[in-house]
Amino acid sequence: MDNEIIKQIVSKSVVSSTVVAKSKYDYINWLDQLCVIVSAIPLVGGSLATEIQSIRGSSTDYQAYEFFRKFTCFICELGELTDKQRIEFVTEVEKVAKDASGNVIMGLVDRLDNINKEKILANLVIAKGKGEISIEDFFRLSSMLERIPYVDLAKLELYNQDFYDDEGDSELLFATGVLQQSVIDADTGNKYVLSKLGRKLLRFGLGLEVADMQPIGTKVASLEWDNMSDTEQISKEEIENIVERQSAKQIYNESDQAMFDYDAIRGK
Repeated sequence: MDNEIIKQIVSKSVVSSTVVAKSKYDYINWLDQLCVIVSAIPLVGGSLATEIQSIRGSSTDYQAYEFFRKFTCFICELGELTDKQRIEFVTEVEKVAKDASGNVIMGLVDRLDNINKEKILANLVIAKGKGEISIEDFFRLSSMLERIPYVDLAKLELYNQDFYDDEGDSELLFATGVLQQSVIDADTGNKYVLSKLGRKLLRFGLGLEVADMQPIGTKVASLEWDNMSDTEQISKEEIENIVERQSAKQIYNESDQAMFDYDAIRGK
C-alpha cells in the first residue's frame, strides 16, 4: 500500500472523534474494525476503507498489515478526546516536529515493538490533549516508551523509592532517562529512583500511582564525618602560613621586580 494513503488514513482518523465512536462495537477481527472506523471519515472514508481491505491476505503488504494492526489498537483508545483537543494536538505536533502530523504519528505508532505499547502511547496523546503534559514532554516520553523493553515497563512502579534490580534492568532503564541515580554505595551497590520524566510516564502513560515525594540529587552512602576522624588535622598556624605565602606570591607577581626578573631570564 502506498505510504501517502497510509498517511491520509492516519491523519484523518486521529482528528475525528466520530471515527473512534464506531470502534465500540465488536467485529470479527481488527481489520474489519479498522475498516468500519475509517469508513466514518467524511468524503473519503469509503475509498480508504477499500484500500485497507486490499491488504487482507496479501503477503506483499505484511508491513502495512502489521502497521494497521497496531494503529487500530492505538486509535481505539482515543475515545475520550474531543474534536477540538485532537485538532489542537496535531497542530502542535506539526509545529514542533516540523512535519505532517500523519508522518509523525505513523512513525510513533510503527516504531513501537509491542502492540500493548500502543495503549500507553494513546494515553500520552490523551494527557497532551487535556493539557496535563507539554508537547515537548509528549515527544520525550514517546521516545522513552520506544526504547524501554515492554517486559520492563511493569517494573517501573518499583522505582517509586530507592531500588536496584539484580536482573539488570536498572542500568538499562537508567540509560533511557526514566530513572535517576539516587544512592551511590560502593558497598551494597547503587540505587535508582524514577526521574521527573519517569514519574510522568508512570502516571500518564501507564496510569499508575506515583509516590508523593521524589528525592532531589544523589546521596553518597557511607560517607560520614565520623569516617574522617583519623584524617590529620591542619592547625590554625599552618593555615595562616599558607595564606601569607599565597599573598606574598601574588604581591610579587604584580610588582615591577617580577617583570624585571622575567626580562632578565629571557636575556633582555
